[in-house]
Amino acid sequence: MDSTSATFLHVTDAHIAYEGTALERDDRKNAVVGLPAQTREAALRQVFERLAERLKREDRTLDGVIFSGDAQDRGRQGGHALLFDLLLNHFAAFGITAERIVATPGNHDVDRAYDPGTAERYRDFCATWRDRGCVVPWLDGVDDVGPAAPHSLVDTDGRWAIFPINSSNWCHAAAVLPEPLATVWSQLPQLAAGDDEEMESELRKQLDGLARYDMARVSEQQLEQVRRFVDATLLPDNGRQLRIAVLHHHLRAPSLREEIKAFADLSNLEQVRGFLRDRAFDVVVHGHKHEHAAQFDHIYDHGGDGARRVLVVSGATFEAGRETDAVRLLTFEGLPYTPSIRVEPIPLQRGGVDAPAFTAITKRLWASENLTDGPTTIQGSDIDEVYERVVEVARVEAEGNTLIVHLDLPSHQTDRLPLPNNYPMAEPLEPGARQEWLRELVGWWQLGRSKLEQRMPFVHGTRLRRYGGKIDQIERIKKLLKQKASTRALAVLVDPFRDFTADGSGEEFASFSLVEFKRRNLGNGRSSVEVIAFYRAQEFARWWPINVAELRSLQIEVCRHLNFDAGRITTIAADARTHSRSPTQVAMPIVDRWLDQAPERLHALANVLVHRAARNDKERAALEGWGRCLTELEDVAKNYNPDGVPVAVEGLEVLASYVQVSAESDPALAKLVRELTRLAEDNRGFEHGARDRSAFDTWSKRTLVSITDLREMTAQRISPSSS
Repeated sequence: MDSTSATFLHVTDAHIAYEGTALERDDRKNAVVGLPAQTREAALRQVFERLAERLKREDRTLDGVIFSGDAQDRGRQGGHALLFDLLLNHFAAFGITAERIVATPGNHDVDRAYDPGTAERYRDFCATWRDRGCVVPWLDGVDDVGPAAPHSLVDTDGRWAIFPINSSNWCHAAAVLPEPLATVWSQLPQLAAGDDEEMESELRKQLDGLARYDMARVSEQQLEQVRRFVDATLLPDNGRQLRIAVLHHHLRAPSLREEIKAFADLSNLEQVRGFLRDRAFDVVVHGHKHEHAAQFDHIYDHGGDGARRVLVVSGATFEAGRETDAVRLLTFEGLPYTPSIRVEPIPLQRGGVDAPAFTAITKRLWASENLTDGPTTIQGSDIDEVYERVVEVARVEAEGNTLIVHLDLPSHQTDRLPLPNNYPMAEPLEPGARQEWLRELVGWWQLGRSKLEQRMPFVHGTRLRRYGGKIDQIERIKKLLKQKASTRALAVLVDPFRDFTADGSGEEFASFSLVEFKRRNLGNGRSSVEVIAFYRAQEFARWWPINVAELRSLQIEVCRHLNFDAGRITTIAADARTHSRSPTQVAMPIVDRWLDQAPERLHALANVLVHRAARNDKERAALEGWGRCLTELEDVAKNYNPDGVPVAVEGLEVLASYVQVSAESDPALAKLVRELTRLAEDNRGFEHGARDRSAFDTWSKRTLVSITDLREMTAQRISPSSS
């Protein structure tokens, strides 16, 4: 027998009651001599015969039978023995003995003439199932006073274990009526019927029904006993044990069909659910509702945070209009590490006709385990929502740990780069200006060459488009994906020869380490490109949105070249973190980036300062940009970042050199040059220094004074009308 799988026959709510119980399947408008209705046991016998033929044909065996109650109907005797005999007669050849049958009573299987917790209440059930050696629940009033019975069915190697639970002890229990109602209640039939004995009998029966509750409940004593059975059960040598609970009543309604009655559910449902959670049950098999379903239920711990996922398998019965799921095979596979279940409905048969095969329900029983300090995953399609969530988890539970983010941006939105509405800007900008700022920033990070490489040798574009000084990795990726869905369409941004030292000291290289582009077939002749990027560390309040915009820009470039759709973007941060959202410390400062992207702005700004006026649109734009440069530097100086950030240096030096040409005859202009030069020197010293909190505080005070002075000097030189 394959130890990685196990197959069980599940039977529930047979309601055979006694020999000859009719099953009205057809539209019988006329009674014909010699043509009685089919009986329930005959219909079940035919199902078992066909199933046995199939098992033999497929050379299969059964590991057990699960009976979840209601062999009888309204307590009428006979159903238990009929069902037991049918099971052994048809499946003994496939490994079924009494010892491999798990049986639990249903609400129709208890004798309502006796009180809960008495042996007489289970007389018929015990005579068939318990006394013949089947696995049965611990029964109140039976097991606490009589000889022990087997209460679990366990695999020989402990890979699976089945525990029956009795939920029917209080079914049809009499209500305790208060006085004087209790005395009057017993006299009402006679008082109302007078001498009509037949009416009195019927009234007594009806009143008795009103004073009874079909109450589902599992006793405290039974739960304690089953806890001991579970804890003492043989465990497998490796892997986890698959635990299956069997009871008659449901944990949750398996369909939308409403049942309106008192005690429609277990009265101590949460206690039973807590027991199943604490004892690590994986599957619950039940009947009662006559509905076929397999649904996951998540049972939360006392704090409401951690949850155990339990599959609840509801078994149907067979009756007129419901013939597709008379019984069912439950096949567990992939034990112990990848357990799954296949619930296969076995329909009623018609003589000489092959019943159609109905679709089985297949469920994976294992899920990713929540590890302590394990990876956190965030996913979504709304950039604003995902941004707020990643910032929050990077600040709390994912801080210092791995954070994986899946972002499905609208594939048609390729004309603009994504930026959350709540992204912190150094100053408020209109949407158009925000996009311009973002495109310039992303464009700088993607430069193939930069005049600032000596200062920042890991600009992403230089590594992606000129790796080792010669390999354009993005062009290589385009060619690969045009040919096929290659897994080699990746680019690296870390160069061990340039970035690593023998002992790891003095190393500085980009956090953005690797990116892979993945081609996915969408059908209809279309393909998409997904992007997966790895970061050795990632700051989420300021850097993650810029990283996403950069990835989106690369994705769009590849997609346009290949005529593909833009798919998912995934970022994997090995070390997630977040700092205050205040400063926008995400790249080389604006004034320094001008050296690479817009050197003419430095010339235009110098002209404005020298000629004391902005004389055209370019000069006005340069002056506006200069104000933004000072605001950016001010934000950096007001907010300490333990990771350290680049500060303006080269742009200030070049601007000072341009203005110096005209400063000899202008003392105020010479003072401005000295202030620009001093600020550049302070910034360079801070950037190459310790950059700890003490150094930051010293630098910040001097820098904020310099920024104030530069603003005043600029304002004094430029008349309001000229700007």
